[in-house]
Amino acid sequence: MEDPGSARGVGFDWEGAEDLTALSRRELASRLESLCEEERALGYRLHLLQGRIELIRAELSGRGSVALCSPEELARVLLGESPAGMRDPAEEKTP
Repeated sequence: MEDPGSARGVGFDWEGAEDLTALSRRELASRLESLCEEERALGYRLHLLQGRIELIRAELSGRGSVALCSPEELARVLLGESPAGMRDPAEEKTP
């Protein structure tokens, strides 16, 4: 199975990973707490994005339209990133 982060060129470097057995119990507990907090923050952000996606889909459905892009593409739009293959109109030159 492929690493989910590798699709964007961001994978975990297992070869360069720190040796956790060399850390003290206190250091391990501190890192665990920090990572758990980061996970909670990311989970919250994910739920917000999923909610926004559902609201937009519901609005499109109510207007008799169909969703024209995948959930991933819609998430990129909501994050302010340019959809794949589309140019940002703000970056276009005016004649």
